[in-house]
Amino acid sequence: RWLRARRAAAKPAHGANLAWRAKWEQEPGRKLAGRKPTAPAADALERRQINVTDPDTRLMKRAGGRSVQGYNAQIVTSPEQVIIAAELCQAANDSSQLEPMIDHATTALREAGIEQPIGTVLADGGYWNSPQITAIRDRGLDVLVPTKSATRTAPRTLSARQGDEARRIEAVLETDAGRALYRRRQQIVAPVFAHTKFLRGITRFQRRRLAACRAEWRLIAATHNLLKLYRHAPGALAA
Repeated sequence: RWLRARRAAAKPAHGANLAWRAKWEQEPGRKLAGRKPTAPAADALERRQINVTDPDTRLMKRAGGRSVQGYNAQIVTSPEQVIIAAELCQAANDSSQLEPMIDHATTALREAGIEQPIGTVLADGGYWNSPQITAIRDRGLDVLVPTKSATRTAPRTLSARQGDEARRIEAVLETDAGRALYRRRQQIVAPVFAHTKFLRGITRFQRRRLAACRAEWRLIAATHNLLKLYRHAPGALAA
C-alpha cells in the first residue's frame, strides 16, 4: 500500500516539477542546466523496494560516501553551542528545512520565557531557498545562506543564484565583515555535530520509526545541553 501511494504521488510531483522549471525559464536569458526530470517508469512499482526494518526511513546521500538508510537530523544552536531546536525529517536535503527550523527555534525560546529575539540566522548553503529566506527576513531576521561554495570550481547543475536575496547575500559575503560573520557558523553548529558523533559516539538511532527516532534525537539534544550546563558551572551544580 505504501509503494502504491508513493507511485500515485510520483506523477503529480513530476508534473509540478516540470511546471516549476518552465515558469523559472520564462524570464529571458535564464535556462536551467542539466537534464529535465525523468517521468516515472511504467515498471517503477515492481522495481521499488521498501525498508521492512523501518519503513519511515529514506535513502540519504552522504558526501564522499555511500548512501545510508536513515533520517535527516536538524538542529538550531545558539552562539554558545546550546541546542535550541532539534528535529528529524525524511527530506533527502536541507533546502526545505530553513523556515520550519526557525519556527521551531522561535517557539522553543518563547516557551522558555526568553524574550530576546533571534537576530541573525547563519545556515549552510544546502539550506538555500529564496522564498523561505524572504519570508524569514519579512519577520525581521537577517539571514546569511551562501549561494555558491567557496571551494567549488565548476558551476552547480541547478544554480541557486537567483533573485534579490542571492544578490544581497553575495554582496554581504564579499565584505570582510560579512565573511567574518558567516565563519562563525563553523564555530557554532559544526562542533555540536562533531561532539555528538565523534566524542559521544552517537552515530545511529537505537529505535525505529520517525516518531520514536525524533524523540531519541531530542533526548540526545537535551543531554548535550545538560553537559554544556555541567561543564559551564560544575562547582555550582556540585553545591
